[in-house]
Amino acid sequence: MAYVISSISMKGGVGKTTSVLCLGTGLADRGKRVLLVDLDAQGSLSIAMGCDYPEQKSITMAEILQEQKDTQRNRKVSEGILSVSESLDYLPANRKMALVEQELVLTKGGEHLLGHFLDALSVCGKSYDYILLDCPPSLGMITVNALIASNGVLIPTQAEYLAAKGMEQLLQMVIQVQHKWNPKLSILGILPTMVNPYTNDGKKVLNLLEDTYGESIGILPKIPYSVRAKEISSQRKNIYQLDKGGKVAKAYLQLVSEILALTEMVETGGREG
Repeated sequence: MAYVISSISMKGGVGKTTSVLCLGTGLADRGKRVLLVDLDAQGSLSIAMGCDYPEQKSITMAEILQEQKDTQRNRKVSEGILSVSESLDYLPANRKMALVEQELVLTKGGEHLLGHFLDALSVCGKSYDYILLDCPPSLGMITVNALIASNGVLIPTQAEYLAAKGMEQLLQMVIQVQHKWNPKLSILGILPTMVNPYTNDGKKVLNLLEDTYGESIGILPKIPYSVRAKEISSQRKNIYQLDKGGKVAKAYLQLVSEILALTEMVETGGREG
């Protein structure tokens, strides 16, 4: 069975999608079979993966989630998955996801549809070691679906006060999902992104995160600020291709190693969120 990780944030522009791309690519480079799932109506992950026009795709996560309500559907479960390499696949999303989210609110059992799809995917023989879910920057029904379907949660946050301010509300939602639907959900850690250690605000936020959540949740490797990381979407290349020996690539490689260690630990009964 795949280990499913949700990347969640209440604020856009915190490096959430970049982190999913870099983590997924890094895991694939380590020999893991990886599926990246775009759940954001903006389709940023899809574009970064090379899908220039997500709106033109006939099968996206919007169609897939809508079809989970129809038990008479004939389409193959794995249809719509796009391959990047032998070890890396992805499922695109587009702005229709915003409408699907509204429908899910009105659908009985709508919070479980993503989980049903991922279960069906494994049953049909589409085998992955890791499935990474790039959630929209909100705590709506799509994010709830992702958390219910996940084994672990990754929480990227920019090392700025406003980005970190909503952390408590986000964690409350994770705890609510744990108690109500998914007791095995584990918080893998908080991932500080776009870190500039030379600014006073950056230092204060990092110290605050460490003091508040360092022991209870854990702080993952700090991802430094870099212009090269911002070029990932436009260049259609991952950070290891753009700047292999750079500080951001090294930080994400460290993240890959820690996630591998953490997921193995959780699966064998270690730390849980």
